[in-house]
Amino acid sequence: MSQTPGRPKGDSDARVRLIQAARQLFSQRSFQGVSTREIAREAEVDAAMIRYYFGSKSGLFEHMVRETMAPVLARFRQLSEADTPGDLATLMRVYYQAIGAHPGLPRLVLRVLREDEGSEPYRILLSIFQEVIQLSRRWVTQTLVGSGLLRDGVDPNLARLSLVSLMVFPLLAPPVLVGQLGVTLNPEGLMALIPHHIKVLQQGILQPVEKSE
Repeated sequence: MSQTPGRPKGDSDARVRLIQAARQLFSQRSFQGVSTREIAREAEVDAAMIRYYFGSKSGLFEHMVRETMAPVLARFRQLSEADTPGDLATLMRVYYQAIGAHPGLPRLVLRVLREDEGSEPYRILLSIFQEVIQLSRRWVTQTLVGSGLLRDGVDPNLARLSLVSLMVFPLLAPPVLVGQLGVTLNPEGLMALIPHHIKVLQQGILQPVEKSE
């Protein structure tokens, strides 16, 4: 973005710091409960930078969610356009790399989607996750159903629900429960869940893997 007259003074990584501060604060409290001044103070920049880079608090919120979700959306697009079945482990790895680094984001999403449907953050999240849902439906159809990876009689919609549930629940479960189950919600701990998820899917909704002689 070129410098424009009236741009507030600030260092070049102010935009990145604002995204990081917004992610942290919005993960802890409601959209309405976080002020632009508080975000700017957390990012250690002038509050005018929010207006310069994002236009408003809503604009900052939308950029924060979209940029956090970008690797997941890009991978879903890749999988939905591929001619060959996608690799479930790779999909999960990309998801946990993007979301696992910001474990508060799934709770933020859940909290916002429980709010008034007319709210601005609700509208923003719904527009983003509609794309996730559409891409996941296309991916399941093309890579699982079309290639015959699903067991006979398995509903593709419920298969997608099972896949999403396995991937998302550890990040939404009460921390005390996660701790009692011995799960660590850092990137390494989440990656360790992937082999288990794959085994569960193979034993449940996917065709059995043929063992070589």
